[in-house]
Amino acid sequence: MPRESTTKDPAVHKVMQELADEYTKLKPNIKIEFVEVTAPDRKAWLQARMLSKDAPDIFWTNFEETWTNYQKGWFLQMDPWLNKPNPYNDNQIWKDTFVPGIIDAVRAPDGSAYTIPGDGVAIGIYYNKTIFDKLSLTVPTTWTEFIEVQEKIKASGVIPMAFSTESASSGPWSDTIMHSEFMLDKITDMDTSGNGRLEPNELVKAIKEGKFPLKEVVNQEYSLMKEWSQYWPKGFNAQIDEEQMFESGKAAMWMAGNAYSDYLNKSDFGFDYGVFSFPAITQDVAPAASGQAAKIYGPWGPAQWLVPGYLNQEDPDKVAAIIDFLMFLSSPDHMTRISAEGLTIPNIVGAVTPKGQEPFVNDIPLTIMQGYHAILDAPFKDKMKAAIQFYLNGDWTIDKFSDEVMKYYTEAADRMAEANPDWLK
Repeated sequence: MPRESTTKDPAVHKVMQELADEYTKLKPNIKIEFVEVTAPDRKAWLQARMLSKDAPDIFWTNFEETWTNYQKGWFLQMDPWLNKPNPYNDNQIWKDTFVPGIIDAVRAPDGSAYTIPGDGVAIGIYYNKTIFDKLSLTVPTTWTEFIEVQEKIKASGVIPMAFSTESASSGPWSDTIMHSEFMLDKITDMDTSGNGRLEPNELVKAIKEGKFPLKEVVNQEYSLMKEWSQYWPKGFNAQIDEEQMFESGKAAMWMAGNAYSDYLNKSDFGFDYGVFSFPAITQDVAPAASGQAAKIYGPWGPAQWLVPGYLNQEDPDKVAAIIDFLMFLSSPDHMTRISAEGLTIPNIVGAVTPKGQEPFVNDIPLTIMQGYHAILDAPFKDKMKAAIQFYLNGDWTIDKFSDEVMKYYTEAADRMAEANPDWLK
């Protein structure tokens, strides 16, 4: 079951079918059929199939889904297979053929990897080069430079940053990056799995132990966000078409995913564009910050492969065949082809990044935690979003905001600990 329907993602389906045909020529006893899901809710469809043990043998789901569902036995543990040689990549141990850190990034709270993360997507800040050149601006690398650039853009009569707190991207992504930049040097005793990031179970345990969140981090992060908000459009707490604002030249910058670059390359909006990473929050503007930049990059592309856990008991020979096909797909040449069609960044050493995606391949630490939209549960997300809007709108002081936020974290940890008591062990 691919990530999207054929209609939504025809290029990826085409290359996957080509690779399947090539594989079955090598293994004529294998038949590969792609599952078209016509149901509007693909997640609900897959869950129903899981419960009836009638799921596709290989399926796509966001790796974060494994964090809350692995206890149900839905997913095959991949670690035993990842420790085997890949015959399609010079018999190297399979896990060693992935870019460093990406396997650890998909581990569930039990420490197991259930996802094969073939490719990834990244987030960057797109900017209008025409506006930047006209104002003699250079790409900012620190928060201070970032604000200075936006001050000059605003003075020219252009909106510096297309941004809406109602967006599913701008606010959550900014919180993901900014909070990570504050916490990069502070997670050692909370990161019990040692994978360099904070998963929900680790956060819940840290909250219950009084280690997280840090009030000075909340205060400083959102004080900076309040400063930044003066460079967003008027009415930023309402739904705004950020993309149209950037493409029309009304806004000089916009945060978007790496695939957006291909759309810009194929369009003509009358300006050249560039991409830069979110700037580093330095300690001179926020003493609690780590001083390091961070970027959102993760395995959310179409090449995320999972296998039903029940097959291990019911058809182990089939599991071996499935894994062999996944090893075939994740060879450098094949992952290069998949990434080229999906406009994603391959997670296989030796695979080639698609042309135009190079700005997203840089040596910046990955974000170590999810933003408020995905870090805990749905009630937490809703309360956080409302609190952010109250604060940025001027209805709440920073002290009121941080007090409420600390309370929201505690309440969410209590709810999640009750539902997952093993997280506190």
